[in-house]
Amino acid sequence: MKLRPLVPADYASVLALNTTVAGLVDPLGLDRLDWLRLIAAHAVVVEDDGRPIGFVLTFTPGSAYDGLEYGWFASTYGDRFLFVDRIVVDADRRRQGVASTVYRAIERAAQPFTRVVTRVRSDLPDNPGLAFHAARGYKQVDTRPNPSGGTMALLVKEL
Repeated sequence: MKLRPLVPADYASVLALNTTVAGLVDPLGLDRLDWLRLIAAHAVVVEDDGRPIGFVLTFTPGSAYDGLEYGWFASTYGDRFLFVDRIVVDADRRRQGVASTVYRAIERAAQPFTRVVTRVRSDLPDNPGLAFHAARGYKQVDTRPNPSGGTMALLVKEL
C-alpha cells in the first residue's frame, strides 16, 4: 500500500469510490474534483497493487475551499488547523488499517498547524466514523446541519 498524489487519470476511480459512501460525504462531480485537487493541501490516492483503494483531500487555512464546516473551523481556529475534507476507503479494504495509515500521515503533515479538524455525519446509528475518530483522539466541538442532509459532528485533534 502506498500514498501518492491524485492525478487526473485517477478521477474515474475516485468518483466511483466517493459514490460508495453517498450520504456520508458530500457528492462529488468531475469539475468539483478537479478544482479541489488543484487547491488542496493534500490530494492523495491510496494505492495497493496498482489499484486505487482510497483517497483523501485536505485543506489549509486561507485556501479557496468553500465548505461550510471549513468556514466554521477557519472562524474558530484562524490559521492553526489542517482540514480533512474527506477520506474514502474501498468497502473491501475497510477495517484493515488503511484509514489509520492515512491519518498518521495527515497528522504528521499537520504538525505546523497544531490541530487536525474534520467533520463526520453524526445522526446515523453506530456510525463507525465517529468511533474511529474518537479512538484516534478526536473530540467533538460542535454540530452543524448539512445542507445535503443530516447532522455533521465537527471534530478536532490537538497535536
